[in-house]
Amino acid sequence: MQKITLMGILNTSPESFFDGEQVEITQKYILNKAENLVSEGAEIIDIGGQSTRPGYIEITPEEEIVRTAPFIKLIKQKIKAQISIDSYKLPVIKAVLEAGADIVNDVSGLRDANIAKISADFNARLVIMHSGKVKNLESVAEFFRIKIKQAKAAGVKEENLILDIGLGFGKSAEENWFLLENLNYFDSFNLPMLVGASRKRFTGKTLENSLKAARLATKINCPLILRVHEVKETKEALNL
Repeated sequence: MQKITLMGILNTSPESFFDGEQVEITQKYILNKAENLVSEGAEIIDIGGQSTRPGYIEITPEEEIVRTAPFIKLIKQKIKAQISIDSYKLPVIKAVLEAGADIVNDVSGLRDANIAKISADFNARLVIMHSGKVKNLESVAEFFRIKIKQAKAAGVKEENLILDIGLGFGKSAEENWFLLENLNYFDSFNLPMLVGASRKRFTGKTLENSLKAARLATKINCPLILRVHEVKETKEALNL
Protein backbone atom coordinates (compact mmCIF):
# COMPACT_ATOMS: atom_id res chain seq x y z
CA MET A 1 0.00 0.00 0.00
CA GLN A 2 1.25 3.45 -0.88
CA LYS A 3 2.56 5.44 2.07
CA ILE A 4 0.71 8.76 2.41
CA THR A 5 1.97 11.31 4.91
CA LEU A 6 0.05 14.44 5.78
CA MET A 7 1.96 17.71 6.14
CA GLY A 8 -0.04 20.31 8.05
CA ILE A 9 0.49 23.98 7.23
CA LEU A 10 1.27 26.34 10.11
CA ASN A 11 1.86 29.97 9.18
CA THR A 12 3.53 32.22 11.74
CA SER A 13 3.13 35.35 9.63
CA PRO A 14 0.59 37.96 10.84
CA GLU A 15 -0.13 38.79 7.18
CA SER A 16 -1.15 35.25 6.23
CA PHE A 17 -4.72 34.08 5.89
CA PHE A 18 -5.91 32.47 9.10
CA ASP A 19 -9.21 31.03 7.92
CA GLY A 20 -10.30 34.48 6.86
CA GLU A 21 -9.13 36.44 9.87
CA GLN A 22 -5.93 37.60 11.50
CA VAL A 23 -4.94 36.36 14.93
CA GLU A 24 -2.31 37.31 17.45
CA ILE A 25 0.76 35.12 16.93
CA THR A 26 1.70 33.91 20.41
CA GLN A 27 3.49 30.84 21.70
CA LYS A 28 0.18 29.53 23.03
CA TYR A 29 -1.56 29.99 19.68
CA ILE A 30 1.25 28.30 17.72
CA LEU A 31 1.56 25.40 20.15
CA ASN A 32 -2.22 24.81 20.16
CA LYS A 33 -2.29 24.95 16.37
CA ALA A 34 0.58 22.47 16.12
CA GLU A 35 -1.04 20.12 18.63
CA ASN A 36 -4.30 20.23 16.68
CA LEU A 37 -2.57 19.45 13.39
CA VAL A 38 -0.85 16.41 14.89
CA SER A 39 -3.99 15.17 16.66
CA GLU A 40 -5.83 15.39 13.32
CA GLY A 41 -3.24 13.19 11.61
CA ALA A 42 -0.33 15.35 10.48
CA GLU A 43 3.10 13.73 10.80
CA ILE A 44 4.89 16.82 9.49
CA ILE A 45 4.28 20.46 10.41
CA ASP A 46 5.33 22.90 7.68
CA ILE A 47 6.13 26.28 9.24
CA GLY A 48 6.38 29.46 7.22
CA GLY A 49 7.12 32.97 8.47
CA GLN A 50 6.95 34.80 5.14
CA SER A 51 3.52 35.44 3.69
CA THR A 52 3.21 34.83 -0.06
CA ARG A 53 -0.40 35.92 -0.44
CA PRO A 54 -1.19 38.34 -3.31
CA GLY A 55 0.49 41.70 -2.67
CA TYR A 56 2.73 40.36 0.09
CA ILE A 57 5.66 42.42 1.36
CA GLU A 58 9.08 40.77 1.53
CA ILE A 59 10.48 40.69 5.05
CA THR A 60 14.11 40.49 6.10
CA PRO A 61 15.74 37.17 7.01
CA GLU A 62 16.14 38.51 10.55
CA GLU A 63 12.40 39.07 10.91
CA GLU A 64 11.63 35.67 9.38
CA ILE A 65 13.97 34.02 11.88
CA VAL A 66 12.15 35.73 14.76
CA ARG A 67 8.86 34.41 13.37
CA THR A 68 10.02 30.81 13.01
CA ALA A 69 13.05 29.61 15.00
CA PRO A 70 11.65 30.16 18.54
CA PHE A 71 8.37 28.42 17.63
CA ILE A 72 10.20 25.48 16.07
CA LYS A 73 12.28 25.04 19.22
CA LEU A 74 9.09 25.18 21.32
CA ILE A 75 7.22 22.65 19.17
CA LYS A 76 10.14 20.22 19.13
CA GLN A 77 10.18 20.29 22.94
CA LYS A 78 6.45 19.62 23.30
CA ILE A 79 5.23 17.64 20.28
CA LYS A 80 6.35 14.49 18.49
CA ALA A 81 6.36 15.53 14.84
CA GLN A 82 8.75 16.36 12.06
CA ILE A 83 9.16 20.07 11.41
CA SER A 84 9.56 21.50 7.92
CA ILE A 85 10.62 25.07 7.19
CA ASP A 86 8.98 26.75 4.22
CA SER A 87 11.73 29.18 3.23
CA TYR A 88 14.28 29.92 0.52
CA LYS A 89 16.54 32.23 2.56
CA LEU A 90 19.83 30.68 3.66
CA PRO A 91 20.15 32.56 7.00
CA VAL A 92 16.62 31.50 7.93
CA ILE A 93 17.21 27.88 6.98
CA LYS A 94 20.44 27.76 9.00
CA ALA A 95 18.76 29.26 12.07
CA VAL A 96 15.77 26.90 12.02
CA LEU A 97 17.92 23.83 11.43
CA GLU A 98 19.87 24.85 14.52
CA ALA A 99 16.51 25.17 16.31
CA GLY A 100 15.62 21.58 15.40
CA ALA A 101 13.87 21.62 12.01
CA ASP A 102 14.00 18.30 10.15
CA ILE A 103 13.04 19.25 6.58
CA VAL A 104 13.98 22.14 4.30
CA ASN A 105 11.08 23.03 2.00
CA ASP A 106 12.88 25.30 -0.46
CA VAL A 107 10.36 26.65 -2.97
CA SER A 108 13.13 28.26 -5.02
CA GLY A 109 14.40 24.89 -6.24
CA LEU A 110 17.95 25.38 -4.95
CA ARG A 111 18.38 28.81 -6.47
CA ASP A 112 20.97 29.21 -3.72
CA ALA A 113 23.20 26.14 -4.00
CA ASN A 114 24.31 26.63 -0.37
CA ILE A 115 20.87 25.48 0.75
CA ALA A 116 21.77 21.95 -0.32
CA LYS A 117 25.08 22.19 1.55
CA ILE A 118 23.50 23.38 4.79
CA SER A 119 20.83 20.66 4.51
CA ALA A 120 23.56 18.06 4.13
CA ASP A 121 25.49 19.47 7.10
CA PHE A 122 22.43 18.93 9.32
CA ASN A 123 21.41 15.66 7.62
CA ALA A 124 18.04 17.28 6.93
CA ARG A 125 15.58 16.14 4.31
CA LEU A 126 15.39 18.50 1.33
CA VAL A 127 12.40 19.31 -0.87
CA ILE A 128 13.30 20.13 -4.47
CA MET A 129 10.44 22.08 -6.05
CA HIS A 130 9.85 22.84 -9.71
CA SER A 131 8.49 26.28 -10.58
CA GLY A 132 7.57 27.93 -13.84
CA LYS A 133 5.85 26.86 -17.02
CA VAL A 134 5.54 23.22 -18.07
CA LYS A 135 6.79 22.54 -21.58
CA ASN A 136 6.15 18.84 -21.16
CA LEU A 137 6.62 16.13 -18.55
CA GLU A 138 10.17 15.41 -19.65
CA SER A 139 11.20 19.03 -19.11
CA VAL A 140 10.08 18.79 -15.47
CA ALA A 141 11.85 15.45 -15.09
CA GLU A 142 15.04 16.95 -16.52
CA PHE A 143 14.82 19.80 -14.00
CA PHE A 144 14.59 17.22 -11.21
CA ARG A 145 17.57 15.27 -12.58
CA ILE A 146 19.73 18.39 -12.63
CA LYS A 147 18.73 19.45 -9.12
CA ILE A 148 19.10 15.95 -7.68
CA LYS A 149 22.64 15.80 -9.06
CA GLN A 150 23.35 19.24 -7.58
CA ALA A 151 22.00 18.23 -4.17
CA LYS A 152 23.98 14.98 -4.10
CA ALA A 153 27.15 16.82 -5.08
CA ALA A 154 26.61 19.05 -2.04
CA GLY A 155 26.38 15.98 0.19
CA VAL A 156 22.62 15.42 0.48
CA LYS A 157 21.82 11.71 0.79
CA GLU A 158 19.44 10.34 -1.82
CA GLU A 159 17.12 9.03 0.89
CA ASN A 160 16.75 12.59 2.19
CA LEU A 161 15.44 13.99 -1.10
CA ILE A 162 11.79 14.85 -1.78
CA LEU A 163 10.38 16.09 -5.09
CA ASP A 164 7.61 18.69 -5.51
CA ILE A 165 5.97 19.55 -8.85
CA GLY A 166 5.26 23.06 -7.56
CA LEU A 167 1.53 23.43 -8.09
CA GLY A 168 0.57 27.09 -8.42
CA PHE A 169 4.14 28.33 -8.85
CA GLY A 170 4.21 30.04 -12.25
CA LYS A 171 1.86 27.50 -13.82
CA SER A 172 -1.52 27.83 -15.46
CA ALA A 173 -4.51 25.91 -14.10
CA GLU A 174 -4.25 23.56 -17.08
CA GLU A 175 -0.56 22.89 -16.36
CA ASN A 176 -1.30 22.19 -12.69
CA TRP A 177 -3.99 19.64 -13.51
CA PHE A 178 -1.82 18.12 -16.25
CA LEU A 179 0.96 17.46 -13.76
CA LEU A 180 -1.44 16.02 -11.18
CA GLU A 181 -3.00 13.70 -13.72
CA ASN A 182 0.44 12.45 -14.78
CA LEU A 183 2.24 12.22 -11.46
CA ASN A 184 3.15 8.59 -12.08
CA TYR A 185 5.51 9.84 -14.81
CA PHE A 186 7.93 10.68 -11.99
CA ASP A 187 7.78 7.25 -10.33
CA SER A 188 11.12 6.38 -11.93
CA PHE A 189 12.92 8.70 -9.50
CA ASN A 190 11.80 6.43 -6.67
CA LEU A 191 11.66 9.41 -4.33
CA PRO A 192 8.85 10.75 -2.13
CA MET A 193 6.63 13.27 -3.91
CA LEU A 194 5.22 16.30 -2.09
CA VAL A 195 1.94 17.67 -3.46
CA GLY A 196 0.59 21.01 -2.25
CA ALA A 197 -2.82 21.62 -3.83
CA SER A 198 -4.54 22.89 -0.70
CA ARG A 199 -6.31 26.25 -1.19
CA LYS A 200 -4.49 26.85 -4.46
CA ARG A 201 -6.34 29.09 -6.89
CA PHE A 202 -6.53 26.46 -9.62
CA THR A 203 -8.58 24.16 -7.37
CA GLY A 204 -11.17 26.85 -6.73
CA LYS A 205 -9.94 27.13 -3.12
CA THR A 206 -12.51 24.56 -2.01
CA LEU A 207 -11.90 21.48 0.08
CA GLU A 208 -13.79 19.39 -2.47
CA ASN A 209 -11.43 20.32 -5.30
CA SER A 210 -8.35 20.01 -3.09
CA LEU A 211 -9.45 16.48 -2.24
CA LYS A 212 -9.94 15.79 -5.94
CA ALA A 213 -6.33 16.83 -6.39
CA ALA A 214 -5.33 14.55 -3.50
CA ARG A 215 -7.13 11.59 -5.10
CA LEU A 216 -5.31 12.24 -8.38
CA ALA A 217 -2.04 12.35 -6.49
CA THR A 218 -2.58 8.82 -5.19
CA LYS A 219 -1.96 7.53 -8.72
CA ILE A 220 1.77 7.49 -8.06
CA ASN A 221 3.56 4.50 -6.55
CA CYS A 222 6.26 6.30 -4.56
CA PRO A 223 5.67 7.63 -1.01
CA LEU A 224 3.40 10.66 -1.09
CA ILE A 225 3.37 13.74 1.15
CA LEU A 226 0.22 15.87 0.98
CA ARG A 227 0.70 19.47 2.13
CA VAL A 228 -2.70 20.62 3.37
CA HIS A 229 -4.55 23.12 5.53
CA GLU A 230 -7.49 20.81 6.35
CA VAL A 231 -5.66 17.84 7.87
CA LYS A 232 -8.67 16.20 9.54
CA GLU A 233 -10.91 16.39 6.48
CA THR A 234 -8.19 15.19 4.12
CA LYS A 235 -7.37 12.21 6.36
CA GLU A 236 -11.04 11.24 6.58
CA ALA A 237 -11.43 11.43 2.81
CA LEU A 238 -8.32 9.32 2.21
CA ASN A 239 -9.52 6.74 4.74
CA LEU A 240 -12.72 6.36 2.77
